[in-house]
Amino acid sequence: MADNEFIIYTDGACSGNPGPGGWGAVIKHGDKVQEISGRADETTNQRMELQAAVEALRYIPPGSRVKLYSDSAYLVNCFNQGWMKRWLRNGWRNSKGNQVENQDLWKQLLELSEKTIIEWIKVKGHSSDQLNERCDRLAREAIDGSGENIAGEDSLLVDNDWSSSSLMKSVPKVRRLGVLTGGGDCPGLNAVIRAVVKGAGYNYDIETVGFNNGFKGLVENDAAVIDDYRVSGILNRGGTILGTSNRDNPFDFRPGGSDYLETGKDRSADAVANLKKWEIECLVVIGGDGSLLLAHRFSKLGVPIIGIPKTIDNDLPATDVTFGFDSAVTTATEAIDKIHTTAESHHRVMVVEVMGRHAGWIALQAGMAGGGDIILIPELPFEYPYIVEKIMERRLRGKKFSIIVVAEGAYPAGEEPIYQQKGAVKRLGGIGPMVSREIEKRTDLESRATVLGHLQRGGSPTSYDRILATRFGVRAVELFQAGCFNKMVCLRGNHIESVSLEEAVKGTKQVDPNSELVRAALAVGTSFGCPL
Repeated sequence: MADNEFIIYTDGACSGNPGPGGWGAVIKHGDKVQEISGRADETTNQRMELQAAVEALRYIPPGSRVKLYSDSAYLVNCFNQGWMKRWLRNGWRNSKGNQVENQDLWKQLLELSEKTIIEWIKVKGHSSDQLNERCDRLAREAIDGSGENIAGEDSLLVDNDWSSSSLMKSVPKVRRLGVLTGGGDCPGLNAVIRAVVKGAGYNYDIETVGFNNGFKGLVENDAAVIDDYRVSGILNRGGTILGTSNRDNPFDFRPGGSDYLETGKDRSADAVANLKKWEIECLVVIGGDGSLLLAHRFSKLGVPIIGIPKTIDNDLPATDVTFGFDSAVTTATEAIDKIHTTAESHHRVMVVEVMGRHAGWIALQAGMAGGGDIILIPELPFEYPYIVEKIMERRLRGKKFSIIVVAEGAYPAGEEPIYQQKGAVKRLGGIGPMVSREIEKRTDLESRATVLGHLQRGGSPTSYDRILATRFGVRAVELFQAGCFNKMVCLRGNHIESVSLEEAVKGTKQVDPNSELVRAALAVGTSFGCPL
């Protein structure tokens, strides 16, 4: 290291915002190290980060070269992206036109930085970098004065043994959240993961550990820390970077998937042990009713849980909307739009089967948006004579084609929903082709069925789902920081709120046959295949 080269590590800490705060800095020059720290009574974490950089740079002779390491992405970006020069040109106002906070320190920092050549480097908070760990310790100890050590200009210290066991034991514990995605996939999962990682890291310096393939990863300890770089560029990606599974119940676990059989072993203790190995303070479970029910069972074992509602079916009663639903409706609507043209060209009755399980939300909203002539949903068991009546009435008016949108859980009055069985697994499906065949028998009209299936789960999330997923993820982190556990975030009206997990897993939200949505569909001539 040349005589004019210095290495600086800075860190700030705060007990509440605002609240008592501390700052620390480690200055390394050759084989000598200087430690400085200080505190303030009413302050913020950002101000302490700034204070540390200002105080450290005051020790550096003009014309020196400095590598300044900070775990504050905001501080590093301000210099590397030229924010401070823009603020200076704009009269110390930010892009929103508001006065920049902590102007006194920013101005000092700008002045000091012009006297030296500084390379600003972002270091991961609570990383294994021992100088960074030491700096973090100085800042935290300075809060209550226990480690206050503001050194003089001539007090450069002989290099310490940074790897000593006594020093390493005093390093503050890394705070960690766990996160997993369970059940069926849907657009928006990656947006939630991104929001949790960024919300925890940027605002609270909390690490996020991701468990792969849902609860399977929790049982088998298949996990890794997810950092800011891992979630970069995933906002618009469908699926989940963590993988998911709807066949791995920790309370009834079999290698290769439980296949819904009650023949596995209870591995819930292994799952809890793995959370303890990672020193995870709270597990964020992103899933539908099945995953959240498992999360609720873990909460009864003493695991702090925060749930985030995910399902394309929109059938969770504790939230107005689940993320993934809008994307699924958009996909189904686009498919209906395309089927419309071929139905009209060939004068056919086209049946489109959509997902939704025992709730008709996708069928109802996609059917309305796509101009479906007949919509069949589980909440209103249908009768074939009413379907035929609507088809023939349209033909009398010169409309030689019809579009029928049917939910996978819909069924004829007096009968049961149709399941496809594979081994022990039963899945809804098959009602679309059955309706198509029955129409041909009863009308002699050509009919075709299209089952959209997993198309509705794939692809990029809509802007609505990206925003909702982000809001859910950020709120989950806020609940953790506030110590509010065993909750599920939810949308009520236009506000993100939370409910208890116990309330979240009660029942299924179905379409109200007397709702305004149903009445609006009826008002434009849509048939539900039954008397209304």
